Amino acid sequence: MVILKKVTLQYIEIEDRIRMSADFDGEAPAVFWLTQRLCRRMVPKLSGHIENLTQTSPLVDKELMLSVQQHDAEWKKALLEPVKVRGFEHSVLPETVDLQCLAKGAAIIFPFDIKGEQARLQMNVAELRQWMGGVYRQFRVAGWSMEVWPEWFALSESGKN
Repeated sequence: MVILKKVTLQYIEIEDRIRMSADFDGEAPAVFWLTQRLCRRMVPKLSGHIENLTQTSPLVDKELMLSVQQHDAEWKKALLEPVKVRGFEHSVLPETVDLQCLAKGAAIIFPFDIKGEQARLQMNVAELRQWMGGVYRQFRVAGWSMEVWPEWFALSESGKN
């Protein structure tokens, strides 16, 4: 299994897809093309998982807490260098992915090659929030319907940037 180390998301208009460029184990970057259909299936499951992992407090509104935590996670990501795409990357158009909701984060398992090898994007909760923030921004750039996103996500200031 290929372990994805770092990813960068960018909407590519001519493809009408999100390009997820990924670094892994010293190899040239790989590119995963995320369709609107695939993303619309992942977003509710992953945002619901974030909600389930968030501890509630009777003193703070849960939606506000989720929104503030989202903003905080994305603010910390702003310092990372993007994955550089050179044009000769291994390219994958996944029809399906396997989502694993874990106690301390999540993993997305992508098909990787025709031999059945898979690629794993393992994320702790903060990284999952950062990845979701990137997907959210690409939805906005693409002009895709935002109905799959929870209200708390839209309330986070970083989601509006």
